[in-house]
Amino acid sequence: MKYGIIDIGSNTIRLNMYLVDENKQITSLTNKKYVAGIASYVNKGFLTKKGADKIVGILNKLFLLCDTFGVDKVYPFATASLRNIKNSEEVLEYVDKQVGKNIDLVSGNEEANLGYLGIRQDFDLVDGYILDIGGGSTEITLVCGGEIHYSNSLKLGSLSLLEGYCKGIIPTKSEAKKMEKEIKKTLKKFNIPKVRGKPDVYGIGGTIRACGNVSMELFDLPTPCELDRTLLDNLYSKIIEQKSEAIKQVLQVNPARIHTITPGMIILRQILNYLNVQNLYISDKGAREGYLYKVLNLTI
Repeated sequence: MKYGIIDIGSNTIRLNMYLVDENKQITSLTNKKYVAGIASYVNKGFLTKKGADKIVGILNKLFLLCDTFGVDKVYPFATASLRNIKNSEEVLEYVDKQVGKNIDLVSGNEEANLGYLGIRQDFDLVDGYILDIGGGSTEITLVCGGEIHYSNSLKLGSLSLLEGYCKGIIPTKSEAKKMEKEIKKTLKKFNIPKVRGKPDVYGIGGTIRACGNVSMELFDLPTPCELDRTLLDNLYSKIIEQKSEAIKQVLQVNPARIHTITPGMIILRQILNYLNVQNLYISDKGAREGYLYKVLNLTI
């Protein structure tokens, strides 16, 4: 059977298609992404009708694509894009009615679980942190002995920070300082548990993958799956200084991230500082793969 998993995020709406055989062996077929910028349609905590219609329009395109490819089952779900707005119920009811399908609104804890299921398909994660920096939220999960020991969803995302503090496409140094202050305040408030030494940290989501891919091109790395903290700081410095070679690499590798990669990196660097981390391991898998595992009742 063919399955379609649609992730409605604050910055992008993405469809992944999979072929699952009778033994539940999974083959990734293709994916399609639309930059929606849903967070930019939020006014005083409420998603506007224009924002809701943007979701409807993109979902209808993706459902049509699924029909074209003969997808048997399609599962759309939303995270912070609809979870953190004040009119979640009204928007979900409106979107469901317009597209003719129910949107699953996952909680912050469930999103963390989905990310863990997804990342375990790439890494044998037994102990360490998982970071998922999205457009409207950041999920931090601590895994100990193969079990989730702590998870929380911070209402800080690359797009929401951009909307709240930045007037242009790339933050100024002054705007970046304000973002850093807000992130430090949030981390202190949530009192995220720390472990001794230098823990392993695994990153998922578009922002972190973009950092890895741009670094791979800019610094001639063999693979984007591991990023040293020194290289991350170097990349950040080049972008915040608006060095032409760094901006060019972002535009070549992932132009849709040019406006969100810097606030996302500010979040990432502050969390790595807080957790005393030197190396970041980056996974190609994430919540969408985890959601498919959930649908199929599979475990890692």
